Amino acid sequence: GLCCFGILPLAALLGDATEQVALHTNETLSGLLNATFGNATELIVAICALNRGLLAVVQTSLLGSILSNTLLVLGCACLAGGVVTPAPRFNTVAAISNAAL
Repeated sequence: GLCCFGILPLAALLGDATEQVALHTNETLSGLLNATFGNATELIVAICALNRGLLAVVQTSLLGSILSNTLLVLGCACLAGGVVTPAPRFNTVAAISNAAL
C-alpha cells in the first residue's frame, strides 16, 4: 500500500534533473528530454510489474497515464486559452489545412 510513496522522490529527482539539463540546452532538446523522462517512473513501475507477472497492473497504469495526460493537458490548455482569450479567432485556411491532415 505504501510502496507507491517510494516513487515520488524518484519522480521529483528526475524532474529536477531534466530542468537542470534544460538550462544548458535549447528549447527543443529540453522539451524532448522533459517528454521522455516525464514518464520514466511509469516505465520503471511497468517493468517491475511485468517481471512479477502483473499484466493487469501494467495495463491499468498505462491506461490511466494515457487518459490523465490526454484529458488533463487538453483541459488545462482549453482553460488557459479561455482565460486569456474568451472569444478566440482562428485563421480559416489554416484550420481547414490542419483538419485535412
